[in-house]
Amino acid sequence: MMSIFNKGEGVEVIKQNENDEYSYFPATVLRPPSKNNNMVFVEYQAPTKSRNREYVNVASVRPKLPYELNPWFKVGDSVDAFRPNVTAFSWCPATVSDILENSTYRVDFRGHSAAVDHCSLRLHRDWVNGNWVPPLPQPQPQEQPPETVTRSEKIRIKIKCSRSPQKESEFFKGKIVEVSSDDEGYKGAWFVATIVDIIAKDKFLVEYRDLATEDGTQLLNEVIHERFIRPCPPEVPLAGSFKQFQEVDAWYNDGWWEGVVCEVRNGRECLVSFMNNDVMEFENSKLRPHQDWLDGKWVMSSKESSELVKKFGDVRPEANNLTGNKLIVKLKKSSDPAKRPRDVMERTPITRSKHMLQFCRGAKVEVRSDEEGYQGSWYTAIIVDPLQSSKYLVEYSTLKTDDLTEQLKEVAEAFNIRPCPPDTSGADCFLLHEWVDAWYNDGWWVGQVSRVLGGFKYMVYFWTSKEELEFEYSLLRPHQDWIDGKWVLASLDPRPVR
Repeated sequence: MMSIFNKGEGVEVIKQNENDEYSYFPATVLRPPSKNNNMVFVEYQAPTKSRNREYVNVASVRPKLPYELNPWFKVGDSVDAFRPNVTAFSWCPATVSDILENSTYRVDFRGHSAAVDHCSLRLHRDWVNGNWVPPLPQPQPQEQPPETVTRSEKIRIKIKCSRSPQKESEFFKGKIVEVSSDDEGYKGAWFVATIVDIIAKDKFLVEYRDLATEDGTQLLNEVIHERFIRPCPPEVPLAGSFKQFQEVDAWYNDGWWEGVVCEVRNGRECLVSFMNNDVMEFENSKLRPHQDWLDGKWVMSSKESSELVKKFGDVRPEANNLTGNKLIVKLKKSSDPAKRPRDVMERTPITRSKHMLQFCRGAKVEVRSDEEGYQGSWYTAIIVDPLQSSKYLVEYSTLKTDDLTEQLKEVAEAFNIRPCPPDTSGADCFLLHEWVDAWYNDGWWVGQVSRVLGGFKYMVYFWTSKEELEFEYSLLRPHQDWIDGKWVLASLDPRPVR
């Protein structure tokens, strides 16, 4: 029986890899199948590098498995684990093999195992002839609480035991929220987003309102834990101007950044100090009083001066040499080399050498992706046109546009481009712990041989996804580093890969 999917409906696309492993990729139907065509046009909720949208056969699409609260799992349960791999986020079938501490389970996939949090697991179910197997639990009629009768000589007391209702999450699909991050350099920043889907009990797929993907073609989507999400704070009318040492949020770089007013200027502008000791000047229209989300309620910030100093440092104007009537405050230059502007260079995960690169039109190159989840991947491309500011317009050889009608073109930074490495097809067998490039999902991925199998097959470990995959000899090449304008074979690393 063919399933009928409507536009906008949440579905899961079933895909099989070269190891006969199945995964379920969350997606949304953009165009349902027609009478004369059994292909469904879908958009993946966690975009992949090679394609964000594609046509898939209706036989490979099933409805989205409804969310259900699983209080616990036991050894032997068939489950799906929501986990990132080198292509995208997906649900991967597995079996619970052990119960670990801190609500974590050891689950076995085909050929390997991993520790997975409870919130990233669900019971495995198959979609057979329009029904879930095993079937979803049917809602039970609410039972009357049992009566407990306490007898005495003169009085009979009836006590009804009531159950406290389980607190529901504050967040649901379509809700506008603010999202934070504990990444270095982003602490104290909140970005407006919309909840697109509920991934697990405490994980949500959000779409940012003001942040776009690197190519700028679509809004950024990301899976976020509930502890980094809060409702949007209510608007607080400002009586007069801001006050010195008042904690505020400043609109900067597409988000709200927590800071404290260190000087008020003319009642229309303020100097604000941030957690990294940077000081900037803002108009009052780009500031709002800071509020804290505590125990499900918004509380106006009223920190003591000692707490502000601990959070933001010494914010007295004289401590920052903020004197004079016409002061232009600039961001301080960081002493951390990782935060300085990157030179036009080629960098690999193993080496830190640099070499200036220049390419002409028509040159065949490899382009590196530095997107989250794609580190260590290189894609073959042709230089279409050199641009200003050390950038190039490239056309990928294996990647296509969303509608699959033409090859994907993209603007790439020079430090993400290198020449194609020389052919090493005559290489001998690969050794244990040898660094290699594995052909996977339309690109070359840097990994390390973790096991040598029989029949010219190898297990390769990828540090970006912490995954181990099996590859045939023909899909591997020795890893080479581009150092000072020369190709250098990566040396054998005797250390274990994980």
